[in-house]
Parts: sequence; C-alpha cells; structure tokens
Amino acid sequence: EKRASGAATVYATSLVCRAATPETRAHVPYNIVLVDAVEGFRMMAHGSDLLAIGDKVIASYRPFVGKLVPYFERIE
Repeated sequence: EKRASGAATVYATSLVCRAATPETRAHVPYNIVLVDAVEGFRMMAHGSDLLAIGDKVIASYRPFVGKLVPYFERIE
C-alpha cells in the first residue's frame, strides 16, 4: 500500500448536464474526468470545468452531495 502524490494527466473529460439523482440536481453542470496518475493507475473523479485532455493536474478533495470526493485542478 502506497500513498499517491495526487499528480496526474487528464485522459478524458465529460461535462454532466443532467442530474443522475435529485441530490445532484443543485450541482449540475459538473465535470467528471478520467486521469492517469503519475504512479501508473487511472481513476475517475470530479474536476474543474476548464480542464482539457493532456492537462497536468493535481488532486484535492471537495464536498459533493454531503461527501468528500477527489477533485482535480490544472497545475499552473
């Protein structure tokens, strides 16, 4: 077991414009990203609306529908 650095590259991005549940309706639109972590694994998470494929990003956690979820933002 190892701790990931949080650094990654955006592999794909999808803007969610239709709420999947009544609880998520207040958050629409939101961005879901697929990222390749520098450690070699791929994961899905929330991300900034400004992200594009190939962007270098870093992870943090943000509240979403009462839970903390991984959230990626571009490294400037």
